[in-house]
Amino acid sequence: MANKTRELILGAFITLARRNPQRTSFTMTEIAAEAGISRQAIYQKHFNNFEDIIDYIHKETDQQIFNNFNNYCPERDGNPITFLADHILPLIYEKREVVGTLYNSQATTCWREFLREKYSQWVLKNVNYQLKYNFSEEDMAYIITAMAISFIEVWIRKDNPTPPEEFRETFIQLAKTSLCDYIVS
Repeated sequence: MANKTRELILGAFITLARRNPQRTSFTMTEIAAEAGISRQAIYQKHFNNFEDIIDYIHKETDQQIFNNFNNYCPERDGNPITFLADHILPLIYEKREVVGTLYNSQATTCWREFLREKYSQWVLKNVNYQLKYNFSEEDMAYIITAMAISFIEVWIRKDNPTPPEEFRETFIQLAKTSLCDYIVS
């Protein structure tokens, strides 16, 4: 019963955020009403406040994806960009409604930062790159992570994103293309 109530709460938040993408927060009363439960049901066993709901959605949405990232082995899986395209994009696509809402809603403005912090750490541990232009390893990990997140965001926040098997080549090409190559003089 508790898991069903939690799913109702999370579903209510996603519905409200999709319906009102410009809103930066929702009251527990609004979430409870959308979920068809009492406000006390949210407080009793689930969440203390709106921020707890946001934190939980971030972690819950990302858990399976991060677990797959942690299974990455360069000797077995090769290039991290291809690994991401083959193994992670399909997982993101499965959660496209929630992930797209997290990108599109003002209520979850910390979503991008949550991802950048988490995956910059992964990049630092798992990706080899050239240190150029007086950037530190942390700077390079941040740049690589931010670029990959940007490509994914532009793809998944659409109403009907292209299936991952079709987006795969686009993603890989975007990752291989220099910023200068995007600009036409």
